[in-house]
Amino acid sequence: MSNYPPSEQLLDLFNWASPGMLVTDADGAVVLANKAATELLRGNATAGTRAAAAMGIDDYDVLLAAWKPVENREAVFANADFASGYANLGFGEVDGRTYGFWALRPVTTHPTPAPAPGEGASTAQVWINQVNRSRESYVPVGAEAVRFIQAYYDNCPVAIHLIEEDGTVAYANWKDIAIVGASAQPDAYVGHHIRRIYADQDVVEDFLGRWGEDAPIIDFRADFLNDGKRVPVVIFSTAKVEDNRLKNTRCFVFPDSHPHLERDKVSALDLSF
Repeated sequence: MSNYPPSEQLLDLFNWASPGMLVTDADGAVVLANKAATELLRGNATAGTRAAAAMGIDDYDVLLAAWKPVENREAVFANADFASGYANLGFGEVDGRTYGFWALRPVTTHPTPAPAPGEGASTAQVWINQVNRSRESYVPVGAEAVRFIQAYYDNCPVAIHLIEEDGTVAYANWKDIAIVGASAQPDAYVGHHIRRIYADQDVVEDFLGRWGEDAPIIDFRADFLNDGKRVPVVIFSTAKVEDNRLKNTRCFVFPDSHPHLERDKVSALDLSF
């Protein structure tokens, strides 16, 4: 049994995370979509829409029959600014019925969110602006959806962790625990400071400051550590900040679809945030 975050945090995580979060039924029809998914899929994120087909994934039935996690599947999105990206998909059950749990990752031109001087506009900034804009146009899911979000936490093959104000990993799902090699002993990771899993300490130290300032980390390539070995990942992370204090992060970590690309550097970040 997973140690789930409280319902309030699960709802915040789902509604306002920076990757698209999507729940579909056994036929691939949309049941729940977060704000980011509605931005990526536009009209294709409405309830009942066959999301897989809309993303150009035409072998959904085969994936369902195999019942195995799918990572970094190329996908097309209806968003003109972010027409392509990747989908991670896992299957599970809620109340005895089959559902698909999707994490959708747009591809941006620069990480988090401003480019280095002279590199031009950052589409990472464009993306987080879209996630944050016109929130009144999105109806957040409520308490009735918690059981679906718990199932998402248990079945979607994307690493999720929530970090507290002091940098402690408060909650981590199965994929996050696995990606840092702690599956046999989760308590060696959960409950400890996040810096121990980053290969490059200047990156995590910068991130710690950004989370406290509610500054986004979007499409950032870094390396985690698993038993001393580097694991290339792509990070999407935002924070819930109230009264100038970090309540928790919304950190999503994807296995890197292009692990041989150069890791992003802190110098590429806009430290003025």
